[in-house]
Amino acid sequence: MIVDDIQQQITSGNFDYDNPICTEKSICEKYNTSRITAKHAINKLEERGLLYRKRGSGSFVVRPVLQAAPTQIFALVTPFSTTQGGVFRAVESASKIFTKMGHQLTIHISQADTKGNIELLESLYNQNINGIVYYPLSASLPVETLNTFAKDGRPVIILDKETSHPGFSNIICDNYRGGHLLAEHLISYGHTKTCYLSRFMPDQISSVSGRYDGYKTCLEAAGLEPRFMHWESDSPTGYYMLQHLVNTLRLDGVTAILCENDEVAFNVHMCCLSLGIHVPKDMNITGFDNIEWATTGSAQITTVDQNFDVIGETIAKTLLEENYKPRNHTTPVQLVPRTSTNAVAKQTAIPSLSLQYALASQ
Repeated sequence: MIVDDIQQQITSGNFDYDNPICTEKSICEKYNTSRITAKHAINKLEERGLLYRKRGSGSFVVRPVLQAAPTQIFALVTPFSTTQGGVFRAVESASKIFTKMGHQLTIHISQADTKGNIELLESLYNQNINGIVYYPLSASLPVETLNTFAKDGRPVIILDKETSHPGFSNIICDNYRGGHLLAEHLISYGHTKTCYLSRFMPDQISSVSGRYDGYKTCLEAAGLEPRFMHWESDSPTGYYMLQHLVNTLRLDGVTAILCENDEVAFNVHMCCLSLGIHVPKDMNITGFDNIEWATTGSAQITTVDQNFDVIGETIAKTLLEENYKPRNHTTPVQLVPRTSTNAVAKQTAIPSLSLQYALASQ
């Protein structure tokens, strides 16, 4: 009778896992029975796997063993090394969530040629990857190959590029707002002649397009002329070419350079040092991303924080959504002012020695 009563109490859920459901003493008092009978009843319930004892505390209900969900494997395909830029922070943030839930995120470097990239995606599809995160190198997407995942019910997330494909989710930072914030910041300091500098043309990379558009719109609204300059960083004389570009902008009266990202901004900062151009007195510099390049060495570059931690969390939550539906996510950005920007100063000439050096390096 004692065993049946306690078992019924467990079945009805009338108990707390963290508190004892009974003790030998409580059974004796409730059922007016001997200690031996109480002990025998508890032994029976233990044999049935319903109770376990804690010395000096009593007997507790055994927690049911939940069947673990099968491990899911997701893939991130990116053209960038994950040790560079803010992508690593997003990956780290997403991986923490996947690991906690017993899942995995694998990382794959995309191929430069279209055929190689498609082969990589097809290989991941054949490995039954549960979902894919794709960081495009250019404005074009291997839509047909990615769509094979979507048709199979496997989530597809496109990072940093907005696409209208109904089967894909988009996770982007507000690049447009970031470019606008930097332009506003420089205008507030009195800079009227600025230039946007990038390794890519705006129509090549969506993030560059968004950042430049934000800068351009802000300047035009203020009655100022936007300017764009392309730096071919991969050429054998890439750094010397950058010195020439920076020097040219300085001679043309430009007082602020908005760079595609923090890495480019750091290189511009180093060029200014080598040319005798003082930052921020003679030239203001801004970056984008808020990564280690912005605070390397003597560089303290004003930049925009993308909040990669939130991007990583959004990636994980989207891929693990029970009733997944494609949707767009835009992560807000924040201006991070540092000492590379300041009020515009009276233009001064570049020392002749630096000018000769820059011209000789062409």
